[in-house]
Amino acid sequence: MELLTNMKKIRSLRIEGITKRFPGVLACDNICMSVGENEVLAVVGENGAGKTTLMNILMGLYQADEGQILINDEPVHFKSPRDAYDAGIGMVHQRYMLVPNLTVLENIALGLEAAHHRGILKPEVVRNKINEISNLYGLSCDPDAYVWQLSVGEQQRVELIKTLCYGARFLILDEPSSALTPQETEELLALLAEMAKNLSIIFISHKLHEVKKLSHKVSILRHGRVSFSGDTDQYSPADLASFMTGSAVELPVNSCSDSNGDVVLDLQNLTVSSDRGFNALDDFSLCLSAGEIVGLAGVSGNGQKELAEVINGLRKIKSGEILFLGESIANLSPGEIINRGMGYIPEDRNTEGIVPSFSIKENLILKDNSSPKFNRYSFLNQNAITSSAIQLKEQFDIRCPNVEIAAGSLSGGNIQKVILAREINRKPRFLVAVYPTRGLDMGAAEFIHQQLLDLREQGVGILLISEELEEIINLSDRVAVIHKGKIMKVLKGSEAEQKKLGLLMAGVDCD
Repeated sequence: MELLTNMKKIRSLRIEGITKRFPGVLACDNICMSVGENEVLAVVGENGAGKTTLMNILMGLYQADEGQILINDEPVHFKSPRDAYDAGIGMVHQRYMLVPNLTVLENIALGLEAAHHRGILKPEVVRNKINEISNLYGLSCDPDAYVWQLSVGEQQRVELIKTLCYGARFLILDEPSSALTPQETEELLALLAEMAKNLSIIFISHKLHEVKKLSHKVSILRHGRVSFSGDTDQYSPADLASFMTGSAVELPVNSCSDSNGDVVLDLQNLTVSSDRGFNALDDFSLCLSAGEIVGLAGVSGNGQKELAEVINGLRKIKSGEILFLGESIANLSPGEIINRGMGYIPEDRNTEGIVPSFSIKENLILKDNSSPKFNRYSFLNQNAITSSAIQLKEQFDIRCPNVEIAAGSLSGGNIQKVILAREINRKPRFLVAVYPTRGLDMGAAEFIHQQLLDLREQGVGILLISEELEEIINLSDRVAVIHKGKIMKVLKGSEAEQKKLGLLMAGVDCD
């Protein structure tokens, strides 16, 4: 860890009385917490509780309306993230702060002063720094890959490398393991525990077993206030979940009988190119029936993104066939596939699932703006749109002041509920759900899991793409494991175990 030896020492960080208001929302309400030297503080709470807003204040992205931040008992004021980095604080955001049309190297160079000399970029300096960090922490990445070519999990690794390259001495991690396999998560937790010997960490996570394993202290936020603080080792995950939601949380389990429905989606020998030109899917075949949930487990970047896109008309296939309700939909347009009854919860909810600047009610009719229900003589029926949006807001517990506000202003969990409400309200024949609970709290995950099981009971076929093995095991009738664009094995849900799935995800056939 010699990279850490010359960094600025942060013995303590205190937050005192931080308050932040947005129009119609009190995001942070007189929040106080502290982190000591070489200490790990877990900050947990439901989506919309104020966690990310508080961290953005710590990073200088937002300015607090009231309160102060103290480092080593000295008040500090960050006008920008540059000020925070200069003070030794770095953050890996839940919503990545990367420029899509730049390479990994160029993204990191943007904030690395040593990479520039008299306005001229010195790429080898950046490359050496990336390689140094990658080798030190075992964080592999391709410096020459464009960010838009990377999966969400790969972008997350780039964010962590970038933060370490900038010399962070105090790390803020917002859902750092959301795109990792169980084995990778264990490695990350071990890495962070080792790093905590040299720096302090604020760790935001909804995975309470990770909170228990890594953190020394935990602070729980509810409705923008600290509702509980204590030593982590004194409380069980169930205790923390109940403190967080105000009631006991039990994730639903698929206990239904096996589906005997007709085949709805038949994927035959698909070969599909990635954005970088290699085959992301290689002779991929999978058959899915009505009234069943098939979980697709795999490490991020093994073809899941490309599979979801080809099914929904967002990517062309090189060869193979896609049969939906017995008819070919290969290489049809997204609109044609939507009109045939396909539902889609995309991987990146913020850029693919919604239009952030559009209102909630506008996002809820994105796929139905020409429907007679909402459109008359080419004019939108605002009364019908508003009435439907209010009904869906209540039905799906979308927490917002009203349906007129921009969807992009919502928390991650509430954005996911907007997408889910839109897709379910359209009564799909089949649903592709990609990481539907990524970054969501247990209460929101419980709600979304139940919605998926309800759809299954209604005879809807579901392809559930996830790296959360507990989610896959709890919900799936069958589990297919993907590795390097191929199906390693398809297991019955009752046969799926975390250890077995983890090995298959790594390309190891355990039989």
